[in-house]
This record gives sequence, C-alpha cells and structure tokens, in this order.
Amino acid sequence: MTNHGYYTGSLFMRELQCLEEEYTQLDLDDMKEMIKEDILLLEKAMNMLSENKFY
Repeated sequence: MTNHGYYTGSLFMRELQCLEEEYTQLDLDDMKEMIKEDILLLEKAMNMLSENKFY
C-alpha cells in the first residue's frame, strides 16, 4: 500500500486486529453499537482518501 503521509497498510491492519479483540469481549448490543460507529468512521476515512487521490 502507498504511504502518502496519512495512511499505511500496517497501521490499518493493526487497527483491524484491535477491533477484532474488542469485539470478542462485547455482548451483542454493545457490538451492534460499535459496528455502527465503525461504519461511520470507515465512511469518513474513505471520503478523506478519495479526496486526497493523486492523479
């Protein structure tokens, strides 16, 4: 993955591993709420990445 100063593949993978560990310790209602929040954060991140593309 390309590093443009704001994103690296290894950082993304570490974050996914942390989320996985958190999810295994939650009950269903907490998990649903966290997933909703994570989806919103991912949507924001994708918007930021799409706005910072280099052509």
